Amino acid sequence: MDSRISLHKLEVFCAVVEYRGVGRAAAHLYVSQPVVSGHIRSLEERLGVELFHRVGQRLELTDAGHAAYRWARDTLRRGNELERELAGLTTGTAGAVAVATSMTVGSYLLPPILTDFARANPGARIAAHVFDPNQIWEAVTSGLCDLAVPIAPRIPHGSGFSGELVGHQDLVLAGAPDIGFDSVSAADLAGLSFVSTPRTSVRRDLEDMAFAELGVTDREVVIEFGHPEAIKHAVRAGLGVALLFRASVAADLASGSLREIEIVGARPSLPVFVVWRTGKRLSPVQRTLIAAIRQALSMLGS
Repeated sequence: MDSRISLHKLEVFCAVVEYRGVGRAAAHLYVSQPVVSGHIRSLEERLGVELFHRVGQRLELTDAGHAAYRWARDTLRRGNELERELAGLTTGTAGAVAVATSMTVGSYLLPPILTDFARANPGARIAAHVFDPNQIWEAVTSGLCDLAVPIAPRIPHGSGFSGELVGHQDLVLAGAPDIGFDSVSAADLAGLSFVSTPRTSVRRDLEDMAFAELGVTDREVVIEFGHPEAIKHAVRAGLGVALLFRASVAADLASGSLREIEIVGARPSLPVFVVWRTGKRLSPVQRTLIAAIRQALSMLGS
């Protein structure tokens, strides 16, 4: 088979089959009948088979013609798909993105953002990997992930990472539904019992920093858990209060299974970054996803 077969010849061939004749195909393609006939003869020569035989006034496909038509239609379909995929890669609506994040962000904050992005961009292939906060940076450095979305005080200076601040996540002081008070002063926080994460965790460091900004450097932590759902369970049981990301307790506050306690005169929050390896060339879809995360977090913070 001659490999120099153009897609245009396949389009003409499919038009003759689908419009049941040279004349109607020519009218559909806005060309003359001799042009269509010439393409069919050329295609038959290059394939080395007869594609049609005449039955009265009609053209009917030969057995070889049926096989060639299935191949031509599939080739044109794949060509159209490739054209759309390449367009998506250029416009930032298609392509692959692997995102590294922590348990809380990956469980509560990112899923609705990534789901909406995937629904709006069906050509995008998104993979979210949940790591221990210390492992997020290695995932980006090694190339396992393209981006990271950490909650952190800052991007480490001179660390080989670049990124941008895309928003803030509020911290909510949550208590059991029957805790008996709706607000507390910053000065009285130290008198409360707390449920928190283990002392050696990055999450605990961030929480301690938030309390330090409120002037609380010493507090009683009665029990420690490594997962926010376990922390919420202990809070509902009345063991103490907990400082949690709003995204992780939004459903609980709405249902009344947890109670938000206002810290008078304060609204603690932590910054959310999108980070990538310095020198990495971000693809269009990766840049589009960063913009979507930025927009979603700005709406949450408004």
